Amino acid sequence: MSAARPLIDKLNNSKPSLNIKLNPPAPFGEILRLEKLLKMELPSDFKEFYALANGFETDDHIFRIIPVAEIIDYQSELAPNEIYFAEYMIYSDTWNIVIDPDSGSYDIVNKNGAGNLITITNSIFEFIEKYLESDGIFSDSGLYSWIDNQ
Repeated sequence: MSAARPLIDKLNNSKPSLNIKLNPPAPFGEILRLEKLLKMELPSDFKEFYALANGFETDDHIFRIIPVAEIIDYQSELAPNEIYFAEYMIYSDTWNIVIDPDSGSYDIVNKNGAGNLITITNSIFEFIEKYLESDGIFSDSGLYSWIDNQ
């Protein structure tokens, strides 16, 4: 069983206050198109997650995990090894995946108030779990509190 399946189940049974709406699975061709654009293989957990849900939307400050087609559309704004992964309030802030082209490992990063990149985690699953444990991105246990503690 995919490690992403239990996470999808948690998303489906998440707090009503977050009002998470999962997108249908990403078409495999879109994932291949993104890999071709990046000229590298995507991390396995990225592919596992997107094979089950092409991102999701919430009512929490319009926070969402971005669908693959949109990641492709906006990739040219970033470094060749970087993609948007999550955002809120229509790109008021983003969490990006930066892939090491040599090792294939990655970090999820966010810019702090000074404009410096802060590494949050190296796991999509941990990032989403952290979001699910909170009462929203701005709660005492939300994604921004995580950034503040890095």
